[in-house]
Amino acid sequence: MSEQQIKSALYSAVLQKLNGELSELEAKEVLLVNAPVYITSKDHDHADHIEELKNVIIKKVEIKDALKDVKSLFSQPNVPPDSDGKKKNS
Repeated sequence: MSEQQIKSALYSAVLQKLNGELSELEAKEVLLVNAPVYITSKDHDHADHIEELKNVIIKKVEIKDALKDVKSLFSQPNVPPDSDGKKKNS
């Protein structure tokens, strides 16, 4: 297996893992938003619900950003970085 094939397999695995985490967060968000117990329960702390939903949204944004980064790295040809660490554009 070549170095490029190994890198490709690693990026594919990371993409699949990130997509799975994103799907889980989206499902959790749907459950949180649609759970009437949070809205009607006197025993439930509504501040916790808001904080949990905020954390889900922030994590989704972070994962979407990470997905964009991995996809761009995965699709780029093997371009050596400049001395400042940035990739050269051909």
